[in-house]
Amino acid sequence: MATPHACAALADVFPDLLRAHRELVGTHHTPAVAALAVVLQHGPLRVSEVAEHLSLDLSTVSRQVSHLRQRGLLVSCPDPADGRSQRLSLTPAGVQEIRTFRRAVVDRLLDHLDGWRDEEVGDLTRLLGRLVAAPVPSSPPSTHQKQLQGNA
Repeated sequence: MATPHACAALADVFPDLLRAHRELVGTHHTPAVAALAVVLQHGPLRVSEVAEHLSLDLSTVSRQVSHLRQRGLLVSCPDPADGRSQRLSLTPAGVQEIRTFRRAVVDRLLDHLDGWRDEEVGDLTRLLGRLVAAPVPSSPPSTHQKQLQGNA
């Protein structure tokens, strides 16, 4: 069973993990690439489902999706279950874009994790996958969280 001490140590790593992610992945195309990756991973999705997967506001994702459509990386087709809705799919150019981006990230990770054994990378991958797959308990924000959100 995880202890408060162990969980606090993990929480302390999160800001550095976010910084490392930005440095390894970059920030310029991150929202667009993230939207493409979600559609690739989860199949044809509504814009609202993409927003939910990314934990982003619907208007933000709608702008990204519009831009990706204009670039020919996404297409929308009527939802067979609800003809009023549209489902997004990647075009071949969209698949190529995400593959190119992923290849660049893998190359950066190879440099960054120089000296790591495959078993260590596998352990990290497995544990991070377990962390993100675990259901997050829903609880109201604490008084401190509300104060932080009010000051943002």
